[in-house]
Amino acid sequence: MHKLEVLNKPVLISACRNEINTNSESRYLHRLHCVTLVAQGCSCYKVAEWFGEHPSSLERWVHNFNQFGIEGLKNEQKTGRPRKLYDKQLKQLQNDILKTPFELGYEQSKWNGRLLQTHIQFQYDVELSLRQCQRLLSELQHSEASISQSTLAH
Repeated sequence: MHKLEVLNKPVLISACRNEINTNSESRYLHRLHCVTLVAQGCSCYKVAEWFGEHPSSLERWVHNFNQFGIEGLKNEQKTGRPRKLYDKQLKQLQNDILKTPFELGYEQSKWNGRLLQTHIQFQYDVELSLRQCQRLLSELQHSEASISQSTLAH
């Protein structure tokens, strides 16, 4: 039997990394796989190299697992600058604000910064400041108006 080869490796690696970075369940499963490999005798450094992680991340995950069990691998506390929304998420968010908040299950009928902040946290697991959400709402509503006017002009 001949050795299998993955075609277009950069696309696969990029797609996997994007999935891990944008999906909390994928992040959890990724950590679980990495810690399992360490438990099977692989070094943190080797596993980190295989998966494009920093060895200290794997050491932290193993420590979290040892201290808290499986729960230690879920929703790790984020330090540093908050994660931003990715392009795909921004497009979905733009579609969300085309609807009234009521249509999405909220009690309000009109979007505001505080509601958008709550929606982004719940829907995308991204924490943004109130001011960032106010600015983002303004930008999204402005781009929505531009799209509507452009559609009407044609």
